[in-house]
Amino acid sequence: MKLYHYVHCPFCIRVRMGLGLLNQSFDSLVLAYNDEKTPIALTGKKMLPILVDDSGTARNESLDILKALDKTKCLNWELLDQHLAEVETLINKIGSPVHSLCMPYWIWTPEFNDESRLYFQTKKEVKRGPFKNLIHQKESFITELESILNTELEGNLHPFYKSSTLTIIDIMIAAHLWGMYIFPEFQFTETLHLYLQRVRALTHFDYHQDFWK
Repeated sequence: MKLYHYVHCPFCIRVRMGLGLLNQSFDSLVLAYNDEKTPIALTGKKMLPILVDDSGTARNESLDILKALDKTKCLNWELLDQHLAEVETLINKIGSPVHSLCMPYWIWTPEFNDESRLYFQTKKEVKRGPFKNLIHQKESFITELESILNTELEGNLHPFYKSSTLTIIDIMIAAHLWGMYIFPEFQFTETLHLYLQRVRALTHFDYHQDFWK
């Protein structure tokens, strides 16, 4: 199998974590963010991740990819079905401050060159405004994120999200939070750090793996 992905992208991280948990080997292909040709040729739109399986079938919805691969249903999709609206709301709440805080840092990682950095920044600033302004507003974003994590996440960890075992919900949450490790002025509580590290260990996840090639 071949996985086309961006290193920073939480939806791509979902698939990388899921593949690790399911012990599925794959060829990792990190695309430049300004590469429109490759994803459009594979699926008709510029959207990653894209997994091309052994039969040549290409999929680019992260949950659809993992559901198709999870033959034994070990990710407990039933729990997600029970809490779908709640989880989607939580992910959206987490994603907003995380992206505002991390995007100005992500573009300086080895994943980007001058061309893809400019493409990414120009595109994202249309929605979020100048990256320099996001940095100036960092304290309000940190406060927003800390409040969400404290009131809506930590109390639901038993030790995983409303579960004694890891489920697809934990992969969804961890994938969106992982980018915060890049932000120098934010620190997870011990509870959340240990939670994320449990998810990392069980999914054999190495965020930086593709940076060292």
